[in-house]
Amino acid sequence: MDNRSREILRRKLTRLARRGLLRDKKILLFGASFFSREVKNCLSELGFAIDGVIDNDSRKIGIACMGMRVQRPEDALLPYDDGFVVLILSGGFYREMTRQLRLMGYSENRHVFVLNFKIDESPPVMAYAAARTIRGNAAYRKLMQGMPEKSVLFIAPYTGTGDIYLIGLFFREYLRRNGISEYVFVVVSGACKKVAEMFGIWNIVVVKPAVADDMIHCRCFLREDWPVVVLNDGWLGEPSQWLRGYKGLHFEKVFRRFVFGFDDSVPFALPPKMDCREETDALFLKHGLKKGETVVLSPYSNTLFDLPGDLWRRIVEHCKGLGYAVCTNCAGASEKAIAGTEAVFFPLSLAKAFLDAAGYFIGVRSGLCDIISASSCKKIVLYEKDGFFYKCSSYAYFGLARMGLCGDATEIEYRDDIREGVFKEIKDALRPREVN
Repeated sequence: MDNRSREILRRKLTRLARRGLLRDKKILLFGASFFSREVKNCLSELGFAIDGVIDNDSRKIGIACMGMRVQRPEDALLPYDDGFVVLILSGGFYREMTRQLRLMGYSENRHVFVLNFKIDESPPVMAYAAARTIRGNAAYRKLMQGMPEKSVLFIAPYTGTGDIYLIGLFFREYLRRNGISEYVFVVVSGACKKVAEMFGIWNIVVVKPAVADDMIHCRCFLREDWPVVVLNDGWLGEPSQWLRGYKGLHFEKVFRRFVFGFDDSVPFALPPKMDCREETDALFLKHGLKKGETVVLSPYSNTLFDLPGDLWRRIVEHCKGLGYAVCTNCAGASEKAIAGTEAVFFPLSLAKAFLDAAGYFIGVRSGLCDIISASSCKKIVLYEKDGFFYKCSSYAYFGLARMGLCGDATEIEYRDDIREGVFKEIKDALRPREVN
């Protein structure tokens, strides 16, 4: 979902909240998909939690989606209960979904709310598009003011730190091959800026996501003469996004080929090594952690899935039983430490060094996994099994080994009905602490 679509979704949910239509309601999402994560994130910002996920796809019934078991609509909503609200964000079946719910007694605009985006050529939409073009042009002119004539504007439009890490792996070579010496590098978050700085990228400007979108919109539809490079594949409906997963086309290969135009012969350029011993030592001392005997848990991801809380607690108990210190990587007030662990925040620039010193990492797949992929620690990375990403699973598309980022990680697919097997794999991957 691009930034503009995410903002439209946020506005729709905000209107529902302000009208009191979500207050004291049990909120269900119709459809176990990547859109579900976007809806959940927007609702969390507004102070609402999801109570369940429903789906008609028999393959998804019983699997975990964002830590909740997917149910059939009939099982979750019957008998009729006026306290339910069902939110729908679906590309092609929202009419069938609303009719199905209507037959159960749930009415649209009271219990059922469709969050789909309406695209037409009405005057308000045309006016909005024109305003975006004007804003994008103004933003571009401001950023490029005073830059040499042949300067290039790079735009990284997503907040994913993993995207920026992949960009960094190829960026210097792209500059060399294209003879680019002067540029402006635009990102949409402070975290993205920190990852870019790890690779020595300079002249970085942080803008709001909507500003980045406006410039891309203007470039695509009006100003083809602008020297602008969009550092993401499949932007604005480009057909390349539908090739993701086709015949093994994974995340790194998509970036390599569709963003930079490189073949497989171009090697990675890892970020330069930094001496972070002083900062790392200070963190270990502050939190009472043990070098080489600390397990860092990373339970948070913006785009993939959540591991159930009870499984995290079992992991903590097992690690402590082996004599390890255990901490949770927490960035921001919304991320809480797993019960029984210490909340630790370390800058992304320090992530690899901190994990090298800690010795162990267990986390759901996120951008942090890309950043620490070269760490010498024992890495256990968890993916949602059967979580489809276009033509493949999350593991098939984002797997660290498949992407060539590292070959020493233990990568495990999780599904609620195989949690015991997953827990055993995690235990087997953790070697007992050596006792002197």
